[in-house]
Amino acid sequence: MDPFLLYLIAVNAATFVVFAIDYLLCLKFPALDNMAANSLILDIFPPAGGAAGMLLALFLLGGLGRGHRMNKDNIAWWFLAIVCLIAWGLIAAAKFGLLSPKIGIDGLLSGWDTGKLGVLAVYLVVVNIVTFIAFVWDKHVAKNGNDPSRRLPEARLLALCLIGGSIGGFVAMHTVRHKTAKWYFVWGLPFFIALDAAVVIYAHLVGII
Repeated sequence: MDPFLLYLIAVNAATFVVFAIDYLLCLKFPALDNMAANSLILDIFPPAGGAAGMLLALFLLGGLGRGHRMNKDNIAWWFLAIVCLIAWGLIAAAKFGLLSPKIGIDGLLSGWDTGKLGVLAVYLVVVNIVTFIAFVWDKHVAKNGNDPSRRLPEARLLALCLIGGSIGGFVAMHTVRHKTAKWYFVWGLPFFIALDAAVVIYAHLVGII
């Protein structure tokens, strides 16, 4: 078996097992749930390649026993796993020949499809405007009664940023001072900007754009 594939299988299996153990320990020792060291240890696994195992554990076990549905307690893990799954998926696609990026400065600078680039530009403008409005609206509701039925879930705001609206979200976050106390927004949005740029470049290198 290919060593790379063997590594991915092993690290995802290990990630699932570690999360299962964490789930059981936190049920028995609730104080462990809020320990920063516990979270930091678990955070290592998705970037190391265990994103699929983490997502499976979150869905089946509920991560730390709060239910598998995405909520404020586990949202950072959900998005960390999703982002890392995208990154490792692109790496695996190149590794196994499903996609063949043209590595090098020539591949980066030449061959852009202006038609597809124009469509992408329109999409990005629209999604960033929508994301900006979503952040501003959620801030407005939060300041005026904070009606939960009118608030936008954090998962929806992060999802808008992930699918290309990260610049709009970043600008809105700092313009209206919304979600600036949440580390996964403060650190997550700049990372999403870099990820979105990397995905566009990758799509060009493999001939999609």
